[in-house]
Amino acid sequence: MRPGGRALASHHTESNLKTGSSASCAARAASSSTREVRALPAGRLKRSASTEAGRIYVEAVLDRYLWLPATPTRISRHDRRLARTLYERGIPLATVQAALLLGAARRAFRAENAAPLPPIRTLHYFLPLVEEVLQAPPAAGYCEYLESKLRPRAEIKVEKVWRLESG
Repeated sequence: MRPGGRALASHHTESNLKTGSSASCAARAASSSTREVRALPAGRLKRSASTEAGRIYVEAVLDRYLWLPATPTRISRHDRRLARTLYERGIPLATVQAALLLGAARRAFRAENAAPLPPIRTLHYFLPLVEEVLQAPPAAGYCEYLESKLRPRAEIKVEKVWRLESG
């Protein structure tokens, strides 16, 4: 494992898959206003990812990212830095989680005859989707629906990684 990286299988248990759940994800994303985040000048928004709340936020984003199908099984320092930046910008966790689910679902459930897409290599892939969710939050219950549809694929990924690391 690379320094600063974290392996998927060593971090995800059944309870970890449930924590970080996007329960009420759409409702929380809908309650976040784009104006709230953008109206504050960068100098006025003093959120530090070094606080306990910041660490919890960053870990929740990275855990969800690792859990998704077609994403890496380890975190890069760039992914960690981006998660901290999202926290410092005041982007609600539910918004980021909704964007992650939305992006993974769009890739996973494309037309069967479409050319296969390469795996996602970085958390930066989801930045346009974060902006999209800020502009138009998903309907209530949609995040839970996407999570339930992605869960079988995510569990396959977790199982494969577990086999590779234990075998």
